[in-house]
Amino acid sequence: MYALVDCNNFFVSCERIFNPALNGRPVVVLSGNDGCVIARSNEAKALGIAMGQPAFELRDVFERNKVAIYSSNHILYGDISRRIISFLSQYSPDIEVYSIDEAFLRLDGVVTEEAVESYARVIVDEIQRCIGVPVSVGVAATKTLAKIASHRAKKIPRYKGVCTLLSSDQIAIALMECPVADVWGVGRRLAPRMLSDGIATAWELSRRQASLLRQSYSVEIERTHDELNGIVCYADDERPEGKQSITVSRTFGQILSAFDDVYEAVAHFVATAAARLRRQSSAAASILVFIKGRQRVTTCYVGARELLLPVATDSTIELSQYARQALLSVYRPGEAYRKAGVILGGIVPRDHVQLSLYDTVDREKHHKLMQVLDEVNLRAGTGTLRLGAEGNRRVWMAKQEHLSPCYTTNFKDILVVKANK
Repeated sequence: MYALVDCNNFFVSCERIFNPALNGRPVVVLSGNDGCVIARSNEAKALGIAMGQPAFELRDVFERNKVAIYSSNHILYGDISRRIISFLSQYSPDIEVYSIDEAFLRLDGVVTEEAVESYARVIVDEIQRCIGVPVSVGVAATKTLAKIASHRAKKIPRYKGVCTLLSSDQIAIALMECPVADVWGVGRRLAPRMLSDGIATAWELSRRQASLLRQSYSVEIERTHDELNGIVCYADDERPEGKQSITVSRTFGQILSAFDDVYEAVAHFVATAAARLRRQSSAAASILVFIKGRQRVTTCYVGARELLLPVATDSTIELSQYARQALLSVYRPGEAYRKAGVILGGIVPRDHVQLSLYDTVDREKHHKLMQVLDEVNLRAGTGTLRLGAEGNRRVWMAKQEHLSPCYTTNFKDILVVKANK
């Protein structure tokens, strides 16, 4: 059995933990530079606010309905996510983190089918009580069915946050009521084609012949078909360990022209990506740096350069040096830049790195230094210890006019409660 634990309106729920006055009020969270809506409370959805809608188009709606507006606070959201995953480890020894707000739990041998609904109910209640984030849980024999169960648990009130799809009758009803576009692995891109082929629901997809689906679509759709029929195709031991590439990019808070200002941003992106690399015990064999100029009438300048590293590394120091080389090769003096990014590729496990006879880097020293850097930043807050290349001016920082405090990761932002005698 797989249980998919899915946080409801996660970014909004994180903001509500520390400000209960937001409960029952429409709330939205905006993207970088406060550009577009990336999270909505149920109350905001009821107002017709769409995901991805530009904030400037909604000013009247925000003001008229007293919508609470927040800039995305990914440090806070990431920490709350880690707390939830740590909490879930009490309920299963086998957890797969699918995204910042979703995780699969293997329940084989942990709980019986007869008791699984009560077990899932405990998870929902305890996360709400101990952390303050509402979650939905879907339980089924495969991950694809668990996705459908989780969606029903979230959207259909009678389930009260928990839906189990374990009997053939339960599964058949759920598949008949699930549009094919909502099936994990199909999505909006393939749905129109399936509709034209007479496949409108998950049930109809599950009734087609698997080999014909492979011929007409792909082997992935064939696997989706099998998963809908209770055959596990996406087992834990088949998934790749860690991410295959890591991307960090931002649109600047203002237009930049000076090389030092652009490199300061790129160095920060490298530091962020390298920290993620170390958290998954990996090393990168390539680095790509790209920059994007301001949009002109018909075109805008885009420059990108990828460097293959002689030895895969997770050192922020090394990666920053290669990033500078790449940036120098694509930077144009006098150009107005509005965005930059870094992509680390060729990711391999740290203990499988192929060394070079001509390598002159003291890798043991770098490793120890990165350990200290990560430990300090974990205890004192992200960015407490950083490379000089990341600078202090931060003129590239995104506009975040509605940013909430980092309540759980920064001593300066810890809530102070005063009790009257």
